[in-house]
Amino acid sequence: MPGLRSHAGGWQDQAAPFSKQELLSLLRQGGARQRSQGDIISQVEQRGIAFAVDETTIGELKQAGARTFLIEAIRRVGKNGGRPDEYPVGVTDEAGAERVKADDFARLPLLEQTRHNVLENAKELPNFVVNQTVSRYSRTGQVKGWQLDDTLELEITYLNDKGEQFNLLRVNGQPTPQSYEALGGSTSTGEFGSLLTAVFLPYSKAQFKEVRRETYRGRPTAVYSFRVLKVNSNATIQDKNTGQKIVAGYSGSIWIDTESKGVLRIELAHDDLSARFPISMSESAVEYDWVTIGEQRYLLPIQAEVRLGRDSQHYYTRNVIEFRNYHKFEGKLKVLSDQ
Repeated sequence: MPGLRSHAGGWQDQAAPFSKQELLSLLRQGGARQRSQGDIISQVEQRGIAFAVDETTIGELKQAGARTFLIEAIRRVGKNGGRPDEYPVGVTDEAGAERVKADDFARLPLLEQTRHNVLENAKELPNFVVNQTVSRYSRTGQVKGWQLDDTLELEITYLNDKGEQFNLLRVNGQPTPQSYEALGGSTSTGEFGSLLTAVFLPYSKAQFKEVRRETYRGRPTAVYSFRVLKVNSNATIQDKNTGQKIVAGYSGSIWIDTESKGVLRIELAHDDLSARFPISMSESAVEYDWVTIGEQRYLLPIQAEVRLGRDSQHYYTRNVIEFRNYHKFEGKLKVLSDQ
């Protein structure tokens, strides 16, 4: 059961302005404590700075890895005596301030804009309910092609403080009292946030490389390859037959809409699975599109596919997942079985 578990360690906002040393330390940090420069800009604009912005300081910041957009934000705050302004210099109304922030955001690299949007989307998801249909296939060495084993119908409740809760409604069209967790065969979790956000969280230290530009589902996209090493991964794979679990690194591709700066598709495969672990192949793909819940639009899964393999047994499974009927969760639901 491949599932990506992720959690974002909080960054406690401080009231005091940044010292130069604190800023340099943030830029030099690695591992779980590393912050994106988009995050640092936001904090600089909120807290201000407690040092003079001269060429010597700028040189130190650049040497520590500060990019142009962060340098510009520091210069701007420095011109205001280090104090954060209610509005940027030369702007006297809220609408103007929002335009300046939008301009600053537009100067961020595409990956930084996408990182911000992915993590913000995960934080802002409302409580919702969605119906899921899972067609489960298998293939063995003696059978050519995929054979349909069963079809599952589920109702998934997503709570922003608890994540996904699964309610298995039917198997092959028939009501069932069985729980999703107790169900045999290949199952998956994580499609609503942890799979994608894990790639962009700082502690994952994902290595990105742009590989091409293409039109995907009618949208202009930039395709990036990525890799997350096992030492930085929270991706858990469980073999239900033996109860064994492992944490694995993973690599894959993402399709980023260059206009909305949202992810339209992610594909990944878990790397370097132990020879002693029964599962020898684990691959996932998720398609995203804009979904309206209440009166707000969110980028959420519409389709997914999960493949698992056991090379030693020549046995492979393929789950094709469809999501439909997203709607707001507004209280306790009672599910009535068909009569």
